[in-house]
Amino acid sequence: MRITRAIMAVVVVLSAGVLAGAAHAASPFTVVNGSIQPATGTPQPPSGTHATLWHNASYATIPVQGAGRLVVGAIGDHCDGWPTLRVRVGGDLVGEVTVTSATDYGSYPVGAPLPEGRHDVRIELTNDRYTGVCDRNAHLAYVRTQPPPVVDSTFTFAVVPDTQEEVLTAGDTRLRQRVDWLVAQRAALDLRFVTHSGDVVNYDTPGHVQYERARTALRPLETAGMPYTLAVGNHDTQAAGPDGELRSPAGQLVRDTTVFNRYFTAGRFGAVRGQFEAGKVDNAYAVYTAGGVRWLVLSLELWPRRAAVAWAQTVVAAHPRHNVVIVTHHYLESDATIGQSAGYGSTSPQYVFDNLVARYPNVRFVFSGHTGTAASRVDTGVHGNRIYSFLQTFHSRRTNPVRLVEIDTAANSLRTWIYAPHTDEEFPAHERTYAGIGLVR
Repeated sequence: MRITRAIMAVVVVLSAGVLAGAAHAASPFTVVNGSIQPATGTPQPPSGTHATLWHNASYATIPVQGAGRLVVGAIGDHCDGWPTLRVRVGGDLVGEVTVTSATDYGSYPVGAPLPEGRHDVRIELTNDRYTGVCDRNAHLAYVRTQPPPVVDSTFTFAVVPDTQEEVLTAGDTRLRQRVDWLVAQRAALDLRFVTHSGDVVNYDTPGHVQYERARTALRPLETAGMPYTLAVGNHDTQAAGPDGELRSPAGQLVRDTTVFNRYFTAGRFGAVRGQFEAGKVDNAYAVYTAGGVRWLVLSLELWPRRAAVAWAQTVVAAHPRHNVVIVTHHYLESDATIGQSAGYGSTSPQYVFDNLVARYPNVRFVFSGHTGTAASRVDTGVHGNRIYSFLQTFHSRRTNPVRLVEIDTAANSLRTWIYAPHTDEEFPAHERTYAGIGLVR
């Protein structure tokens, strides 16, 4: 193309983008300091032509109708490197792409998705080169929008309540049966995550038998590759003794979770991305994507230390595009009020609300156990976001409830219900549906 440049630079391209006398259908491009040439790549564009850019002052414009990411179809002439194209929409730079084939009009996506409508696109050559041996040019076949892939907007996550009554005897199969049911229902529910609001076990023994039973019962989640987390309840610490006995000094022993962390680790959970203390899951967060949006599940220790809350603040602040789910053992009381007592820990649920839950616009849900049976409430954070909090405890000695939360990201809604697979039992009094939940995208 170098020989013809002096001539072509002064050619005025017709508004249709085709040189006078060309035998092809009208090109969709208008070219400045370039030309419309017969297509040489594959697959051949409908016009039978491509727009050739052969100078850093060359550019082509084209109107594009639709929504989604722009995709540029182009081939290039290699000359000590491939040509790079700069793409603008409505005068704004959206990105650059490098063409890497001389024969295939490859599809090169560029920029963020565009809304539905007409978009005036301009494509410029940025790295022209000519050596006398080779000549670097770009040839444009088409520009179109690529709609985003269809996303299944509805999915479910599960919250298991206090299971301390389910690991007292070897013959109690309720915890394992619940886990097996969740795994079996994975496809039907589109189940993406399982969390537990604490008191996995009742108390520790010299042989750690309750931990052994709990770990064995939860193993099908790991085998199925289902990510999960466990909050630490007071019965999961060394503060809890047989028959509800409170060991002393309770304030120190509630932070002794050595045995719990021996049996339940971040590696077993499968999706943990950070922990407050190395080797401990007392305060940890996991991330996953479902319904086309991002989720962060934050497990917070019972009646947390101020330092743990400060760490949680940094985690939530560092993930502003994630919808945050906080799971902690004590938060709501049985009457759906936020707890005011720090128990034998460090800070109260009200402190957690004031200093963490209410402060960040991407906090969406809080789940807890410890007291009562089941309850829920809706609060408004300082940024105007709605915060949906749910209690599920039960302390059942006959069945095995689990809270299921169905999210529809397209409808921006949630539906939650409680079901006990052991007795095929529903709890309609605790069903809730909310619209306009304000998901972060």
